[in-house]
Amino acid sequence: MDQCLQVALFAGTDAIARRSNFIFSPLSMRTGLALLATGTNGETLRQLLTFLGSQDLHLLNAASASLVAEMRAWPQLTFAAGIFADRSFSLRPEFVSGAASAHRASVRSVDFQNQPAAAAAEVNALIAETTRGRIRDLVSPDSFRGDPKIVLANAMHFKATWSRRFDRSDTTRSEFHRLDGTSVRAPFLSAPGMQYATSFDDLGFKVLQCFYKMAGRDGKLDPKAPLFSMLIFLRHRRDGLRDLLRLAVTEPDFVMRCAPRREQVVNPCLLPKFKFSFRFDATDALRGLGLAAPFDPLAADLSGAVSNMPPEGLYVSAVEQVCAVEVDEEGTTAVASFYAPTNPTYSPFERPPPPPMSFVADHPFLFAIIEYGKGEVLFLGHVVDPSS
Repeated sequence: MDQCLQVALFAGTDAIARRSNFIFSPLSMRTGLALLATGTNGETLRQLLTFLGSQDLHLLNAASASLVAEMRAWPQLTFAAGIFADRSFSLRPEFVSGAASAHRASVRSVDFQNQPAAAAAEVNALIAETTRGRIRDLVSPDSFRGDPKIVLANAMHFKATWSRRFDRSDTTRSEFHRLDGTSVRAPFLSAPGMQYATSFDDLGFKVLQCFYKMAGRDGKLDPKAPLFSMLIFLRHRRDGLRDLLRLAVTEPDFVMRCAPRREQVVNPCLLPKFKFSFRFDATDALRGLGLAAPFDPLAADLSGAVSNMPPEGLYVSAVEQVCAVEVDEEGTTAVASFYAPTNPTYSPFERPPPPPMSFVADHPFLFAIIEYGKGEVLFLGHVVDPSS
């Protein structure tokens, strides 16, 4: 099992301390690091394989190829990956072929040293096109001035409509209570009635599951299409978001084990509309989780990527991710981009239908966007202020 989801603990905890909304894509992080692994050797490769939960590069590439093929087949998801190499580098043919076959990554030669603005524009063009303009300026020319570099980047765009849309006429404005004790008025989606929901009273939180429409690429219902849903984790108390985040990223399969398995009456059922973006540097989090070699100029081994390695060698100077999400009456749009430059079950036992419960997300909550069939977590985040 890989450790990508655990990166969310570092960034999410910091966001809570800053009273900021947060969203992270373990899927984007996993595919980015797996692409990096194809160009490494020695201890650097060993650490990446350990982090990604794979025994060897062949198995990792096979798993990556399967995952990327699934992602590209999902009608609700658009995915692209790219390798941008300074023209002074000669990339190894096996690195290029492995990146193309396992990761569907395109390779482009750019001039980071002499034309950093044009190089940055090429990287940003891949991201903007894939995210349909929602993420435009992932990198700046200033990021690339100086030594030649190789940039690995990927982007994903998820857009889905609710299987049961929220009626706009039912949307109401109400108070949302923030972490600092203040409150803000925000529009809340309302859908009282039968919902997939459950309450884990012994653990102190409730979960609401909102499914997305199973549709093909033509937008029509397709029973063979993947099943996506959003899970909303709401603490009974207004505090405790940090503890809930820790459970979600450290307990094996916590998110999927908490998915409600049956419907029950939920009244009232209120969820605030929200729209925000989040950017963070994952370098320190990855180091803290044991992935240190790629970032060490003296230890990094990227010899699997280039044949004309410079005397000073190559190392990963940063791993950054940008995500954005929008939730409204129609459904959800979520995007993510990644770049790395070089330099037991909780489901209740079956029992008689429970009494009606309320689900009013009027204080900070955790959310996850998942592919239900495979148990894949696409995005994980929290909302502490729907107005920001």
